[in-house]
Formats: sequence, C-alpha cells, structure tokens
Amino acid sequence: MSMVRGWCPNLFAPMDTGDGVLLRVKPFAGRLTAAEARALAEIAPGAIELTNRANLQLRGATAASAPALAQAILAAGLADPEPGREARRNLNASPLLGDDPSLMPQTAAWRAALEDILAGAGALPGKFGLVLDGGGVLPLAGVEADITLRLAPDGTALLRLQDCPWQARGATPASVAALVEIFRASGARRMRGTLAARGAEALFAAAGLRPEPAPAQEAAPEALGFHPYPGLGRGAFGLMPEFGVLEAGGLRALAALAEGFGDGTLRLTPWRVVLLAGVTRPAALRAAAAGWVTDPADPRRRVVACPGSAGCASGLAETRADARRLLARGAVPQEGLLHLSGCAKGCAHPGPAAVVLVAAPGGYALLRQGRAGDPPQRTGLTLAQAAAELEST
Repeated sequence: MSMVRGWCPNLFAPMDTGDGVLLRVKPFAGRLTAAEARALAEIAPGAIELTNRANLQLRGATAASAPALAQAILAAGLADPEPGREARRNLNASPLLGDDPSLMPQTAAWRAALEDILAGAGALPGKFGLVLDGGGVLPLAGVEADITLRLAPDGTALLRLQDCPWQARGATPASVAALVEIFRASGARRMRGTLAARGAEALFAAAGLRPEPAPAQEAAPEALGFHPYPGLGRGAFGLMPEFGVLEAGGLRALAALAEGFGDGTLRLTPWRVVLLAGVTRPAALRAAAAGWVTDPADPRRRVVACPGSAGCASGLAETRADARRLLARGAVPQEGLLHLSGCAKGCAHPGPAAVVLVAAPGGYALLRQGRAGDPPQRTGLTLAQAAAELEST
C-alpha cells in the first residue's frame, strides 16, 4: 500500500494528513445499502466525510492500521480488489438512477459503458473523472469533470471537456474512450492540460466529433428536501450533516431513516447531500431527521469548511470551529456560499464562492466571488474582524 501526500487518495493509496491517514471509499453506483452503511460505520476509525465527488473519506486511520481497514472495506463489498481499477473508478452519475423515472432512458446504458471505459483504461491521474448527467428531478447541473456528458431530451449525448467553452453533439462511448486514451497518452494531470497542448478543435476531431459553442452553465439544483417524481406518489429526500461530516452513529441513523422512510439505500451526491430514494412520507421523514440539515434556508447549508489545522497538516486555522462561531453570530452571506479554507488550496470547495476566508500565517485573507487561491481583497484579519466584514454587507 502506497502513501500519497497532497494528491487524490484512494483505498490503496491513502493520504497522509494532520490527523493520521485518509482513505477514500467509492461506493458502487454512488449508493450504499443500509446494511453496507452499518458495516462501514462499524469499521470507520473516525470521522466520515462526504466529498464533492460523491465519495466518502474515512479519517483517523494510521499508516499501520490502513491496510487492515482497506481489507475490511473490500470484505464489505465497497471497493474493487484490483488497485488500478479502484483508482480509476471516478464516475459521477445521476444519483437517482433506478428510482427516478424521469431520467433519460439511456442513462443506465451510458453508465455501464463509462464504467467499462474507466475499468479498461491504462493508468490515469487520481483526479481524472467523468460526469454523466441523465436529467431527472435532480440533474447534475453545475457539476463538471474532465469529460462531462449530458443526455438531451432526444437522447443525444452532449460532451464537454474541462474548462472548455465548446461542446459536441452525438457523443458515443467510442468517442469518450478515444478522448480518455488521448488524455492518458498526453501525460497531463487534468484534461485542461491536454486542451492547452492540443487545442479543443483537434481534440474533438480526434474523437470524431464536431465542436459547437456550449450554452452557459446552469446553476446547480438544490438537493435538500423533498423532490417528488412527476405523476408518482414517491420521490427523493435530501439531507446533510453539518459541513458534510458524519460520525459512525450518524451513518447508522441514516441507514435507519433509509429503511424506515425510503427504499433502504443512501444515494451520495456531489453536493455533500445524501438522498433517500423511494420516500412516500416526506413530512414524517423531515420530523424524524430533526438536527440534520434538510431546509435550504438553514444557514449551515451556505457554509463550506475543510478540516483545517485540526485535521490537515496544511491547515493554518481551526476552520470548522471558526465556521461555527460565524454561524452563531449570523455572519453568513444571505446568498451564495461562505467558504472557510485552511490554506490556499481550497480542497473543500474548488469552485468560486460568494465569500472566501483563507487561513494564512498572519490571519484570515478575505475575497469575494472567487476561489481560495485567488488574490485576496483583505489580509491579516482576525476572526472577529472577518465576522464584522461579513456583517456589514
């Protein structure tokens, strides 16, 4: 078992952090049965984090205990035993597949094809991934990857490449496989690097595709709360723990809610929200889920915070503790996200946020409508000064 630092961990290559090592669990098809959730709760050594790739991260292991933990996760059926295939299982597909009848009919076939492409590819960087958006009541709008496929109402697959203003209609599994191989051979870490070296037109042409201007990105849907399926008496219900972090007891509680009110499965999402599918009594479920974040108006929904110095060697402040202090003061934007990052890498939220507080040796840096690594507008702020800035706007 190898150890990585500051890159993308997986089950067989855990990441060394400030509180031990971090292992990533990628449940098959992005879902856990209630039994699998309970099994994971039994073996998790510490906190369980929901990620923006619809995975789970287990904290609290040590270099000595990580191999046994990985074997326990394999025994629970939550990983591929071949390390290369497990590392490449980076597909984010519509989480309600199999329950939401309004998804495009081709979604299941596309997911199977993309899984096969990743399984059969050569070595790929740990962050390389695909997104498959089949529409439905919770489309993956706003979720992007190295290669993103969105299924149009007529079944046509629209393909986009990371950070590219172009798309191509009529994508096929063969064209996706060609792009994955071109990327792999390029030696780049992300598709944007291959794009910069080859150019969009040449990349699309090599895959037999013709580029056209892509429309503006749609906003991400709100995954919290109840989402009824059209014309049916059931739907999906989204809830999340504070900062997307669970303890073992919380995972057991989710398993009980899934069995008591849904179809017995937990569907993971890139919004750090867990969806319970097959829900017919949303009001009763909401009452039973008191304490969880279930209302989009809950201010905890608008705060993203990494572990900070309490759990990461790169962290320069106790960001989650500071986030709770800001919440207690009501110093949270009324619209958009507040992102507290322990360093300029911004791992917890790579995208832009309405307000970003980045920990630095001299205090917090503040910037608006940007990413953690962008130039700040203010530096050297204490938490009280940062709170005053937020309260004044």
